[in-house]
Amino acid sequence: MSETSTFRILLIAEDPLIGSILRDQLQSLSHSVSLHASAGEGLADAQQQSFPLVIVDDQIAGNDSTKLLQELAKARPGMNRILLTSGRDMNGVMEARRSGLIFRYLTKPWMRDEVAMAVDNALASSAQRSEIDALRARNLVLNQQLSDAVRGGGTPDGGGAASQPGEPASGPVTGGASVDMAIEMSIQMLSVFHPNLGNASLRAVAICRTIGELMELPPTELPRLLWAAALFDIGMLSVDRSIVRRWLRDTAKCTDEELAMIRHHPEIAEGVLKSFPALASAAEIVRHHHEAFDGTGYPDGLKGETIPQLARVLAPVIHFCHRNGSTTQILNELEGLSDKQFDPMAVRLLAKALPMTQIPRGERELLLIELKAGMVLGRDLFNAGGHLLLPKGRELKDSDINRIISINRVTPLTPFVLVYC
Repeated sequence: MSETSTFRILLIAEDPLIGSILRDQLQSLSHSVSLHASAGEGLADAQQQSFPLVIVDDQIAGNDSTKLLQELAKARPGMNRILLTSGRDMNGVMEARRSGLIFRYLTKPWMRDEVAMAVDNALASSAQRSEIDALRARNLVLNQQLSDAVRGGGTPDGGGAASQPGEPASGPVTGGASVDMAIEMSIQMLSVFHPNLGNASLRAVAICRTIGELMELPPTELPRLLWAAALFDIGMLSVDRSIVRRWLRDTAKCTDEELAMIRHHPEIAEGVLKSFPALASAAEIVRHHHEAFDGTGYPDGLKGETIPQLARVLAPVIHFCHRNGSTTQILNELEGLSDKQFDPMAVRLLAKALPMTQIPRGERELLLIELKAGMVLGRDLFNAGGHLLLPKGRELKDSDINRIISINRVTPLTPFVLVYC
């Protein structure tokens, strides 16, 4: 956290000396402190006011700090908790840490720098959790706004000025302001569900805009392609997030039952689009975006030119946007799949469009082992003990990655990292 950041911290300590010293140290770090000498007063304060962090001395409430911590967790689930312990019951402390009852602990006597680091990490973690909770709440609002916006959007008329090939996809998709808003909301919902889904849709819209112009699609057809590019994975929202995550990483790790659920998502997406008149014309494209040129795809096993043209065009774009690698590497992969999974014409169109397209930056979830120098962190990276290792926005260097890998060998970190790409 920034040295100038000011947060309100709840401190509960019966010992006046401990309370006074810790309060002074926290205030020297530019934080305001609400100090209470009894468990009841501290709990009442937490119930009445919101705090990102509480520090509890274990010599409180008849030495039953566990009960107090449980009550604090119930009163303010989003508030991080640090336990100040004498070390007499380390088994209990470690169990509290493992169960999530406390964020971390400090052993008495403590070092000032140790307090500063623990508090800084706890506040950063609390802020991150608040951001995630806010995104989830926003997702619910967006879902309702999406329904309202599209139902009032009317039929696409192809309105809006045409962009030049390669123009960034920051402008509206066309088809009316309410439909543009609905598509933007849909991409945001996909990003909240899993960042890779939202990122793929964002990139697909930019590429398909250029492809549509290269194909000289009429005004009634370009919006269909762009809507399908934005919404092809909307059916994934009906699948459990953990299953989607495994499928995105490696389809071989999914069970047959899970793959069956995944393979149903084009039909679900088709149903979603058909329920909104303004988007219904894109439903056919979305339904068939996983058909294969050799007839081995799904959901209908269509083959060759029996697959709708725009679905054939969209398919390699989706593959490109979901892959993590260099453009040359992915295009070589696509060329090898021509006449099998993809229409060769569509692969050639994609290869022609990419140099003409400014791909927008989005967020992508990667494994630790996939990190490369030059990538920018999209979220703070913590170690297993809650210490901040690298902040959001940090451009990774080889030394950063080597450090992360070394730490992970000793104390495993979360295997997933969010980066901007």
